[in-house]
Formats: sequence, C-alpha cells, structure tokens
Amino acid sequence: MSMDAGFVIAVGTAVLLVMAVFIIIFVAYYQQKQARQQLAFKELQAQHRRDLMEATFRGQEEERKRLAEDMHDGIGTMLSITKMSLNQLEQQLGGEVKVGFQFQKTRSMIDETMTNVRRISRNLVPTTLERFGLLAALEELADRATDNETEIQLIYPEVETHFTPALDLMLYRIAQELVNNAIRHARARHIVVEVFNFEKEIRLSVLDDGVGFDFDAVMENKQGGLGLRNIESRLNVVNGHVTFDVAPGRGSQIHVQVHLHDAQPVDLMS
Repeated sequence: MSMDAGFVIAVGTAVLLVMAVFIIIFVAYYQQKQARQQLAFKELQAQHRRDLMEATFRGQEEERKRLAEDMHDGIGTMLSITKMSLNQLEQQLGGEVKVGFQFQKTRSMIDETMTNVRRISRNLVPTTLERFGLLAALEELADRATDNETEIQLIYPEVETHFTPALDLMLYRIAQELVNNAIRHARARHIVVEVFNFEKEIRLSVLDDGVGFDFDAVMENKQGGLGLRNIESRLNVVNGHVTFDVAPGRGSQIHVQVHLHDAQPVDLMS
C-alpha cells in the first residue's frame, strides 16, 4: 500500500470518527432538548392544574360570600322583622298567660334561628379572619366548637404571625375541615390545633383522640373523601404538603406544611 493510500485511509478514518462524535453529541443534545421540553410541558400542565384549582377555590369563596350576605341581609332581616311584629301583636292581644307563653315560646324559636343564621354566616365567611388574622380566627373556631362534650385546644407561638390573606384563608379552611371531621366522624373529645411558624415554613397540625379512620377507604369514597381531597388540592396551589398519620381505632395526627417562599400570593378573597 502506497503512502498516499495510507494517508487517505487515515484521513477518512479521522473524518468518520469526527462524524461519529458529532452524531453522538447531536443525539445527546437532542435527547436533552426533548427531556427539557417534556419537563417544561409537565410543568405547564402542573401550573395549569394549579390555576384551575385556584379559580375553583376563588369561585367557592365568592359563592360563600354571596350566601352569607343573602342569609344576613335576607333571612336575618326577615327574622328580626318577624320578631318585632310578634312583640307588637302580643301587646295588642293583652297579657293573657296562655297566649303570653305561646309568644315567649315563639320568640325563643326565632332567637334560636337567628343565632343559627349568624353562626352559618360566620362559617361561610370568617369575618374575624379578614379583620384580625389567622390566629384570632382559629381562636374563635376553637371557642365555637368547644362544648360539654368536646374541648378544642389551640397552641401557637407567642410571636405575632402575619401571612398573606390568601394563605390565612387556606390554612383556616383546612383547620376548619379537620376540626369538623374530628368532631363529626372521629367523635373526638379532645382536639389540639397547633400552628408553628418557622423561618421559611409554616406548619399546621390537628391532633385528636377520636376513633380514627381508614385513609385508603375514605379516599376511595368519592363523597366521604371529598374534604381530604380538597385539602390536598388547596395545598397543591401553593406547593404545600399534608401528612395523614391515621388508622382505625386510634387518634389521628394530621400535619400540613407550607414553604413560605413557595406560597404564591394567590388572591382567593376577592
């Protein structure tokens, strides 16, 4: 073989090696680009789901406000007018004992109904939350839920805690759902609500001494697991996390964590 032929073969081999290296680099770059595009697409899908959930919860809060206003301005006003008319009618009929007893009984029923209307309105729209913040609203929630059979204890840091109105509302709704579940379904006698604010994280825990529940069975039930799924959905909006330490026959411990730098100022109050 001549020197020229050997040189040509060497050059050809080198060119083939360069082309092979180029193809490998191109394929690797293309795969990385595809992976980045797929990741970006998944992130867009996740953001789209978060946007949909955010819009859903905003709509729920707007509907709650509308219902609370209707109850307060409509039903509440009508009950007040009915009570005034009843008092006037009693005066016109005189002071007969039997009639007076019936009026008193009717007034008591109206007063009880008005109290229930105010309670439902406060549950729909926690005005204390808007005026005084999360901790004051949780204190009110604990006071209202505490009775002869159930005790609610609230534990929170002595340092004043301030969050965005949207985050306050989200944490309040989660606590409200968990406390109601502990009372209605777990038949708890003692419930502890803990709020801890770390440098970049807030933790909300609800602990109870109830009968517990089967988490998987509840989540499979479309109606029964709706509240727990709503909690997870609310937290997905702010990249939060919830841990359910639950089982049948024992008390439950549910822990919510939200990284404050991930909690976007989503406006659910408007």
